[in-house]
Amino acid sequence: MSFPDPDHVPLSPGKPLAHPLGAAAVVIYATLALLALAVPSALVNWSRDMEPGSRQQTMLAAAQAIARFSSWASINRPYELARETFLKAAGKSEN
Repeated sequence: MSFPDPDHVPLSPGKPLAHPLGAAAVVIYATLALLALAVPSALVNWSRDMEPGSRQQTMLAAAQAIARFSSWASINRPYELARETFLKAAGKSEN
């Protein structure tokens, strides 16, 4: 009985990606964008912790705009429900 060579995996049907690094970058940035929309409070808190200056003010304004949009579109609702459930289970409050 022989086993297939694990070092040489046959290519799947179809054409290989012309720019695999570009495809990976799109996936990573799309994931970060989805995370910023799903948990906008993290982005706002991160921008508040930046060193004060014009960059921090710009980032904070953008983060707050993302948070408003996320709340308006109810994208962050699953996160808020999970956070409320966790705080109740842990016996903690928002403050």
